[in-house]
Amino acid sequence: MPFWSTPKTSLNQRLRLGLGTMLVPLLMLAAGAVISFEGALDSFRKHDNVGREALFPLAHVEGLLLDLNVVASPVEPSRSITWSEYQLKSQAIEASLARLLEFSHQDPHKFNSVQEIQRKWHRISQLCQQILDPSVAQSGKGLSEPARVELQEQLKMILQNVQQLNYRLIAFQNDANANHAEAVRKEVRQMIAMICGLALMLAVVFAYGLTRSITVPLQSLEDGVEKLGKGDLSHRISLAADAEFSHLAATFNLMATKLEQSQQDLYRLATLDGLTEVYNRREFNRWLRVEVEKSQRNTDQVSLIMVDIDHFKQLNDTYGHQAGDLALCEVAQLLQREVRPGDIVCRYGGEEFAVILPKTNHDDSVAIADRIRLAIAEEAIILPSLQQIEMTASLGVATFPGDAQTKEHLIKQADQALYGAKTSGRNRVHQAQQNVVENQVVV
Repeated sequence: MPFWSTPKTSLNQRLRLGLGTMLVPLLMLAAGAVISFEGALDSFRKHDNVGREALFPLAHVEGLLLDLNVVASPVEPSRSITWSEYQLKSQAIEASLARLLEFSHQDPHKFNSVQEIQRKWHRISQLCQQILDPSVAQSGKGLSEPARVELQEQLKMILQNVQQLNYRLIAFQNDANANHAEAVRKEVRQMIAMICGLALMLAVVFAYGLTRSITVPLQSLEDGVEKLGKGDLSHRISLAADAEFSHLAATFNLMATKLEQSQQDLYRLATLDGLTEVYNRREFNRWLRVEVEKSQRNTDQVSLIMVDIDHFKQLNDTYGHQAGDLALCEVAQLLQREVRPGDIVCRYGGEEFAVILPKTNHDDSVAIADRIRLAIAEEAIILPSLQQIEMTASLGVATFPGDAQTKEHLIKQADQALYGAKTSGRNRVHQAQQNVVENQVVV
């Protein structure tokens, strides 16, 4: 029996063994990379040191030559240079140029301008001696100023030569580094290819073994996820396998339960009014459209009752908004009690409610509306202070297709009937396109 299918080995142990085996080539790769990079860094350091051995004396020469500018064009007496100071600088320049000549003998192609720099330096040394040497300067007398002019030109030219040589040396050094980097990269590529091949073989072997022990329970989980994705939130996974997969199945089932509950909560939030727990305005429009379309197909009638609480603003102003909220909730509950099963109660907006009556003719809808009006008039609101508040409501009734030919026209007709009930004294039911006040009760 293969090692990965023995019952004594759990999935966790198999994964650890597989991952541990996969770490072997990674460690080999890391060790090889460290050795290669260390070798490359040592080689780069050697190249860099060789370059610096030439660049340091060259930079020293450039700095000393810049110091001699005060000899050619003295601006401030305090910055002038003495004969003894010049001799020290001259010795340092001679030593640095001698060092550069040694490099020139080793690689004439790189240091082909060192001899030219040395020739210019001999002339500069002569001019500085004419200017700074007391014995020569006194004997020459009038030669000091022409010597300074020539010294300026010579210093300018030699500094240009020094800078050109500096740029050339840096370019040669960069080329050498690039060539060496390319060679190192080829070596590292070969080593990585070998280690990756080994890692691939090990990965194939252990992946095959692990796959054999994981495929079946994963297929069950996949089927469950697919059903969940298609909207079957009631689906649950029953898996009798390793402890790891059993735990995963239990987690999936818990997630599905929470998603099912969340979907129900979202449906409530999207369809119900948050205060009164009846359908909201958007659901009212949807249900009315559905019922009107059914009426058109089946030649049935559908009626609409608009209900508006009388003097609601006055109730809010007198007793507070809490009392107003209680009144809205009481009316919503009363409407759900008084209507028939299948009738749809909605909050239309503010203190106005709408009741959709499927398959209901004009006379029946008026009777239902009058029953609602009487129930509201008999219902009292009990405040937290135990104070009782009486209220009434005005209602407008319209029926499709007798009073309107479209959903929008039906709403308009019911709303106009409601307005007629309001203007006629409130606490009454008005029918669409009629001015007869029915079932008037004064409370």
